Order: sequence, then C-alpha cells, then structure tokens
Amino acid sequence: MNLNKKNKVTILGKALSSTIATMDSLGPIGHEVLKEFGIFTIDESRSYPIEIRNAIHKAVLDKYGSIALINIGFKNGELAHEGLIKPVVELSQKEAKGLGARNLSKRLIALEKVFSYFVKVGDKFIKKMTDGSEAKYGHTYEKIKDFQFKLRATMALAPYSEPFMQGVIQRRLSEVFGKYFEYDLKFLNDLTISGYGFSTWYWLLKFKEKKSELSTYQIINKKEKEINKSMMKVVLAKAFEQNKKMENISKKIAKYIPPQINDALFKGDYDTKIETKRKKLTIFFSDIKNFTSVSENLQPEDLTKYLNEYFSEMTSIALKHGATIDKYIGDAMMIFFGDPTTNGEKKDAEACLEMALSMQEKMKFLQNKWRNQGFSEPFQVRIGINTGYCNVGNFGSEQRLTYTIIGGEVNVTQRLEGNADPDGILMSFETYAHTQDMVVVEERQRIKMKGINREVKCFAVKKRKLNRSKNIDIKKIIHKTSGVNKINTESIEERIFKVEKNIKLILKKLNKLEM
Repeated sequence: MNLNKKNKVTILGKALSSTIATMDSLGPIGHEVLKEFGIFTIDESRSYPIEIRNAIHKAVLDKYGSIALINIGFKNGELAHEGLIKPVVELSQKEAKGLGARNLSKRLIALEKVFSYFVKVGDKFIKKMTDGSEAKYGHTYEKIKDFQFKLRATMALAPYSEPFMQGVIQRRLSEVFGKYFEYDLKFLNDLTISGYGFSTWYWLLKFKEKKSELSTYQIINKKEKEINKSMMKVVLAKAFEQNKKMENISKKIAKYIPPQINDALFKGDYDTKIETKRKKLTIFFSDIKNFTSVSENLQPEDLTKYLNEYFSEMTSIALKHGATIDKYIGDAMMIFFGDPTTNGEKKDAEACLEMALSMQEKMKFLQNKWRNQGFSEPFQVRIGINTGYCNVGNFGSEQRLTYTIIGGEVNVTQRLEGNADPDGILMSFETYAHTQDMVVVEERQRIKMKGINREVKCFAVKKRKLNRSKNIDIKKIIHKTSGVNKINTESIEERIFKVEKNIKLILKKLNKLEM
C-alpha cells in the first residue's frame, strides 16, 4: 500500500493480535508474516504499521481464498463486542422494543434508528483502533428503500481486504439485528482508494422480516457454522492438494536416498543433524569386470539399456532382502546391512549373502537373455562381502548431507571385490563365520592390504549347500525350485530358464545316486 510519509496509518496492537488469534485453523501463516517484519511478540498497547495486517490478509487470500478471510473477519467481529456491539444492543427499551414491534411502520422507524446508531458507534470503534491523521474514514449509510441501505465503510485496509471487512460486518449484524431480521450483505464492487491508503467499500444491505424466532446466540452460531463449513472445504481442498504434492515429492526423493531413511524422514523418526555411530555391518561391493573395454564395444543406446536393466534388477533384489543401498559408483554398487535397522550380526550377514546369491542367479538369466539380443560379451559381475565395524550416519555439512559408511572395513570389502572371480563372490572370514552353513567355499590366499594391519582371510563361494540325504524327493525339488504353483512375477523366459537349470540339477543328483 502506498502511504503518505507524513500520514502513516497505524493499527493498535490489540487489533493486530486479534487478527492472529482468529487464524488457528490456518496454521502459522500469521506468525510467519510477523517474522518477515521482524516482530515476534505483539504489544497490545503499541501501534503498528497497517501494512502488517494487510500483508497477513494478502497471505491468507493467496493461500486459502476469500472465504478464509471472511472467517477471520467474522471472528474478529467478536472482539469488537465491548466497543461497538454492546452499546448498540443496550439501546433504550423503546428502541429495542420497536425492532420487534408487530406494527411494520414502527419496526421500520426502529430499524433506521438502530442502524444509524450502529454506524456511529462503528466509527468511534474504528477511530479507537486505527490512527491515520487527516484521513477521513468511518461508516456512512444511505437509505435506498424501506428495508434497504447502501452502506459505505472506509478503513485503513488494502483493496484485497474486502472479504475480511465483510466478515466483520456480518458478525456485527448478526449480533445487533439477527434476532429481528434476516439480512443479505452484497458487495457493490465500486471500490475506491484515498490518498492516505484508506480503502472505501460499498455494500447493499437488505433486511427482511424474520419468519422464525431464533435467539441471538442461535443466529450467530448458525452464521458462523455456515462460514466455517465453507472454510473447512477450502482448507481441506488445500490440504489435499499439499498432501498430493508432498507425496509426489516423497516418491521423487525416495529414488535418491535409501527407502529406510526416506520413510523415517517423513515419519519424523530420523534426525538430519551431522552425527555418526560405530556399528558392526555387513558390507557388499560389486562391479562389472572390464566395464570400460566392454562398453567401448557397445553403442551408447545399447550400453544405457543393458546397464539400466542391470542396475534395476540388482536394486530390486537388494531392496527385497532389506538392504541399505549406499551409492552407485560408475558401474559399481555399494550396499550394507545392519543400519538403520538390524536383525543381528548373523542374520544381517546371511541376508547379504542370500542377496548376493540371488544376484548371481539373476545375472545368469540376464547374460543368456542379452546373448540372444546380440550382446556378445554380457556383463560379468564380481562381488566382495565383508563384516566389520564402520562409522555410519550423516556426513557432510549443514547445507548438504550424505548418509553413508566409512572405515577400513569398507576398503577391505572393495579389495575383496577386486580379487573375486568374474561372476564370483569373495568374502572375508568374518562373514564366512556367520554364513558357513549356507554355502560351500574355497579358501583363497590371504590378502595383504595397505593400511590394514592384518592379512585378510578370504573365501570364494563355490555353490549353495545342498541336502545330503540320499532319499531325494524329485517332485519336491521341482516344486521348490521351479516356482510352479507359486505366485510369481518372473517373466516366462526367466521361469523356463530356471526349470531347465533345475532339470540339469536333478539329472546330476540322479547320476550321483546311481553311482
């Protein structure tokens, strides 16, 4: 609002605090505007620039619409009771009786008298709450017909504050006239603005005889319910819109951070401060053998297709086993188990190895599929697994954080992966100790690593451990391994591949039994 420097318009702190107090259902929007003006507490006896309340009205209007501003104005009207409504309500018995007279002419005379007094007291109240030197403001009215008035109100409010003013007047009309008349308040849309920042509105006010006798309280309560109902529709619609936006944002963010952390963040269970803790984790590293040379023999479009399919399948398996995906480093994946949730060291290690074995099985299928698509040298993946103590948590700065793990055991895992066979798994003794009942292994030469005081004992995974019993139920094996009679999301090609693999396994078993 453009105000004359010599004639600043101010509002009493009491009126400003009343505006804030009537905004509970809208959240902290009022206090946010106050902070923008550098105000954290309101002194009710002090005067403040009117621009502050206008800014609050503008923020409400932009975010929630006019019905919200009407609601605030309606509730604000309650705070004017002592200064405006009470004197009007407590008119002489003669005038009060005249409003409810059976004789129509007497009612009309009384209506105009009370309305005239209502306007005069309104002027006094506005002048008490608002200060604008040399500014001409207040209420006036013009009688149009017997039950109709043209109401003029000039106040130190912005043009967009009309809904607020409308709510204030409705509340006062309900208190003063609601017992005797029904009324309709219509904005005439011929707003003018004075040179001092005061806005002038014109309303057409229509009274009509009341058919039902309701108490003043009932009248006000009914009107307030109507406004609140409309208001709630607006608030709920805005809340739904915001929730949809947050849901979409959450889905997008979830692609960049571990789902465990994403879920905890949106539940409020995760603290985003710079903080780490030392925990025993099982760490997984994988990369593609000779990725650079393999990628040079592929067209960029094919490379993108195969690499995205590879990461998509591996990621799906990792999430299925409850892993925390730390990061992708080029063609490499870094994954760990044991934070932010853990099932104990042993189960974490078992889950990690089971994930790695599932990835191997998936890779065999993908390699076969890619060969059929013309990929002559499909990706071969090396995997390293290690169990040990790491620092895990939020690393970085207050501006940007990374949830990750660091420590010597991470380097050990990476070296294990580098020494693994193509399409093979190489794990440390610490991991093997927890998972030895799951797989058959081959001990490899110990690895001496820079910065690590010990030589790392390592074991290459050869195969899963099979049932040693000679009483093999072939039907049971087929049912268990083929996926038949199970709900399954695998493709037909993948299921055929597995069945063929299992038939070979059964034939191998039968040959051993015959021997």
